[in-house]
Amino acid sequence: MKTLAEALVERWHGLQPEDVPYPILRRAALCFEDTLAVAHAAAHLDVGTAATKVAAATGQGPATIWGTQHKVLASEAAFANGMLSHALDYDDLHPGGIMHSSAFIVPTAIALGEQTGASGRQVLAASIAGYEVAARLGRLAPGPFQDNGFQSTAVLGVFGAATVAARLLGLDQRQAVNALGIAGSMAAGLMEFLADGSDVKQMHPGWAAHSGIRAAQLAMAGFSGPSSVFEGRFGIFRSYVGLTIDPNAVAGFDGSHWEVEDMAPKPYPACLCVHPQVQAILDLRAREAVSPDRIDAIREIRCDIPEFYIGLVYEPAARKVEVSTPYEARFSAPYCMARALLDGRLDVASFAPDKLSDPKAAAIARKVKFRAEALPEFPQSFPARVTVTNTDGSTAECYIAHNLGSAGNPFSSEQFAEKFQTCVTPLLDSNGSMALWRSVRALPDAPNLNALSLALLVGAEDRYRQHQLS
Repeated sequence: MKTLAEALVERWHGLQPEDVPYPILRRAALCFEDTLAVAHAAAHLDVGTAATKVAAATGQGPATIWGTQHKVLASEAAFANGMLSHALDYDDLHPGGIMHSSAFIVPTAIALGEQTGASGRQVLAASIAGYEVAARLGRLAPGPFQDNGFQSTAVLGVFGAATVAARLLGLDQRQAVNALGIAGSMAAGLMEFLADGSDVKQMHPGWAAHSGIRAAQLAMAGFSGPSSVFEGRFGIFRSYVGLTIDPNAVAGFDGSHWEVEDMAPKPYPACLCVHPQVQAILDLRAREAVSPDRIDAIREIRCDIPEFYIGLVYEPAARKVEVSTPYEARFSAPYCMARALLDGRLDVASFAPDKLSDPKAAAIARKVKFRAEALPEFPQSFPARVTVTNTDGSTAECYIAHNLGSAGNPFSSEQFAEKFQTCVTPLLDSNGSMALWRSVRALPDAPNLNALSLALLVGAEDRYRQHQLS
């Protein structure tokens, strides 16, 4: 009987680029577009740039640190770019696996694509295999990793990155299985950042990308790892979440649906668990059921939400009201709802210092209550019901069954384009922005990543480089 690692490698390591339908390649390219956009936004704001500064000092290599003039080793670039991709919590997510897959897959794929001279189609196909492996692992335990204090993006992401790396580095099947086994000893990522709003979550997908490349390189050098890394007595699932898994549970594939199709872009730079509540408040605001001019008329804002949300964005209650760092705010449903009510939006400017200390936001946040409810759309979508009760006894309700960006409420082409422009325009001029957008959209037919690499370098204006990397 094959182990799960062997079954996954047998099915996905040998995926031929020509066997991937063209619309699926285009969908993967959209994930690249979204990831590069949010990474550029983070670079402009100087958020998540610690690994950029570290990588820039490591010496020359073939892979670009996005938005700079630095080219470094692929593993270093993947670390830096993975951190940028996740720094604003604006990157897309696979709902079924509750995992930020693009933030470790795209940096790995681009860095190794630059190193190996792979075609755009080869890079996208490798990425699609990575999305499949990561999502299938995530579906085995959607929630228990977070419940036990680990971020699944970090712990399971290393296997998605290793899958991408094994393909682009040309490993054979046995080496690819070893790469997954080796990656298991690199899997890490604690949720303790929730205790004080510190930065460390930003590094999780970057570390997964870096480790996935290193695992594949070690396997290529003849190093071995356990093929039972997933279901074994001391494998990932028993060790991290105490689960016994069926190695055959996620092995099937009939070609009718690809996991990359489920990747959900974010309209707001915050934890996905706050998105439906923000959408609901914005809907109520548009209907004039609530208004920033009538805050005192609100007695309570009650949120009926899946239990999974509670420990992430509602508790401990005091820290979710009196937020002091951007990360505390991004993981606070009361704060994000308050900002959306006050401003009519939730964007990267919503987490500036003056916004965090706004007493009006805190006053609204104190009115937010919650109740766990088994909402049927979760986890394929992230739903919520928000009910506003006024001091005169009147109520207004909004139920969001499918958060914007999910399969039930997908982004339009216009919304993808608008998000891209909003994110990259502060860092790139119009020519640079267009060059980056065109090079990403052209990936399915590109003979190599040269155009994309050049566009990524174009974004580094002298004043930005001197400010960020001096």
